[in-house]
Amino acid sequence: MRSVVSAAALAAPAVAQEQAPRVAPEDMRWVAPELAGHTDDVLFGEVWAGSDLSPRDRSLVTLSALIKGGHTGQLRGHLNRALDNGVQPAEIGAMITHLAFYAGWPNAVAALSEVRQVMEARGFAAADMQAPVLTDADRQRIIRRGSGAATAGAASNFTGAVQVTAPFSGAGGARVRGATVRFEAGARSAWHIHERGQTLVVTEGCGWTQREGGPIERICAGDVVMLAPGEKHWHGATASSSMTHVALSEGTGVDWLEHVTDAEYANGPADP
Repeated sequence: MRSVVSAAALAAPAVAQEQAPRVAPEDMRWVAPELAGHTDDVLFGEVWAGSDLSPRDRSLVTLSALIKGGHTGQLRGHLNRALDNGVQPAEIGAMITHLAFYAGWPNAVAALSEVRQVMEARGFAAADMQAPVLTDADRQRIIRRGSGAATAGAASNFTGAVQVTAPFSGAGGARVRGATVRFEAGARSAWHIHERGQTLVVTEGCGWTQREGGPIERICAGDVVMLAPGEKHWHGATASSSMTHVALSEGTGVDWLEHVTDAEYANGPADP
């Protein structure tokens, strides 16, 4: 689970700018503070934050450029960033192999030592650098309805009675994961953000969902809700009916934010 982002940081851009983590190295701040400012505010504050490419794709592009240019000094930081952005160890190994034919064998080989040090420091072994061998069980898996122990939604992330069942992750290394979530009447999630978006498939009952800045929308069995990457939102039951949905997302990147207040929730549409 990712760290919690405060509502104040999202509501006040000027404050968020001051509180954003600094990325520029200390040597840059000492020698060229203006360049450090551009690194923090423009490169990582604007370019990396752009929605036209996912953070994962930006990491792959950046690693490829660094290896092609022989810039191993910056590899370590970007390798860690790539792993945080969902790039898998085996994908990094495959990328280096591919680059050897296009960026030059010496450049690819020069990156290996840095990659190994980062991987070992993160607890990965040589076996993790290989693509998984799929068994018949990996090629198709069926998670039965209601399977596994039911767990209560964490009070830090939900209001009211919420039950999570049948959690799953994608077969064969696929990044999709999710679970079946049941909200009793009046229950809802806190505001949250999925860095790669979220899809909700309502299977029973009716509920409400809202993205920041938009109205509360009624959703019922058979409806599908698709949230874009980085879209702040919440979802849950209506005030008078329960709702069950299957929640799907790619990877594990979710920022849990503040709870939906009773006053916000009271703005939900009336039952037809």
